[in-house]
Amino acid sequence: MCVHALRGLVRDFPTLRITVLTRSEWQPLFRNVDGLEFIFADEERYKGLAGKFRLWRGLQRLRADAIADLSVTPLSRLLSFSFTPWRRKVARLESIRLEGKALTRKYRKVMVQLAPLASRSRDLFGSLGLPFCMPAPVKRRRNVPLPAIIDILAGEKTGNWVGIAPLSNYNGTCYPIHHAARLVELLSGRYSKVFVFGKGEYQRQFSEGMQELHPNVISVAERLSLNEHLDLLCSLDAVVSVDGDILRLCSLVGTPAVSLWGATHPFLNSSGYGQNPENAIQKELPCRPCSTSGRRRCLMGDYQCMHSITPEEVFRKVKSVTGRG
Repeated sequence: MCVHALRGLVRDFPTLRITVLTRSEWQPLFRNVDGLEFIFADEERYKGLAGKFRLWRGLQRLRADAIADLSVTPLSRLLSFSFTPWRRKVARLESIRLEGKALTRKYRKVMVQLAPLASRSRDLFGSLGLPFCMPAPVKRRRNVPLPAIIDILAGEKTGNWVGIAPLSNYNGTCYPIHHAARLVELLSGRYSKVFVFGKGEYQRQFSEGMQELHPNVISVAERLSLNEHLDLLCSLDAVVSVDGDILRLCSLVGTPAVSLWGATHPFLNSSGYGQNPENAIQKELPCRPCSTSGRRRCLMGDYQCMHSITPEEVFRKVKSVTGRG
């Protein structure tokens, strides 16, 4: 979500030289931001203790005027702290762990919207003397060339295409599999193509099973690169997703998303910059939210928060988003 803040920063400070330290596989996330330079921390020469020292020396040679730590990983914290003796301006994204605990505790929950990561990133740059206003949400580009693998699997786009990412590694954010199967059946009966996303063996088996049952359902689980994921999402008219990566990727390309919330809550993890909050489906239960990630075991033992969201309810919301009644 910090990518949206970077768009605003580049827009208001066009002459600013910005170097992003990230992993090479995540570079496509920044493809809507022009003029960035990259250092990839996962390169072979940066592995091991000697590699980390080599990375630090490389960052020193940049002679940056300011360091913005937008991550909370031990490596980013160590690197940002190492610049302090050189009197560089250093700003670190502060954790909202305490606020998250107040929102997810069992009793006396503090139900307030926490500051989204995009806004917190903007404030961080402002503390470095780079104030700016957040940019407008990304508009979905039409007629984006399809990835070659999608062109082979689905052919040229005709009608409406939708995607669905219903499963998760954590029970608290995973749509029940029988509900997910029913939802795929409903979507396949209405839309030209339905793409099922997933990550991991269990999710791949589910998506391939749906592909075998319905002729217009296509499994893309474990089959696409990040860049291909973004290109495919650009071509979809709507996406159904639980609280996960696909939901955030939709905001980077402007695709409307219908989000399903169980143990987590939009107050904790927003549905994405520019997404319509009315497209978030959730049940108001006294125990919700109970987790910041969905890992915690259900207090009631039945995960009613997810089981009570019916496939028919989600299907109606998708129809309203795509404009097909």
